[in-house]
Amino acid sequence: MYYQIYLLHLLDGTVIDVAEDYELPEEKGLIGRYRKADPNEIFVIGDRMVGFAYVPKSSILYISTGQVKKGEA
Repeated sequence: MYYQIYLLHLLDGTVIDVAEDYELPEEKGLIGRYRKADPNEIFVIGDRMVGFAYVPKSSILYISTGQVKKGEA
């Protein structure tokens, strides 16, 4: 399985790595959810292993595309 890495750049200078399945359709992934989100929506980023971050859409300055990485199946 391959993962697309995105970098969320926040207003305070923090950068958060987000990974999602490379084959996930755009409208179901981070970019599609971001485009459709209300200005006050909060994104939940993370998983049970590393924990979660709660990021308001209004705190995201921009999203950049990182690498595509191969993960363990």
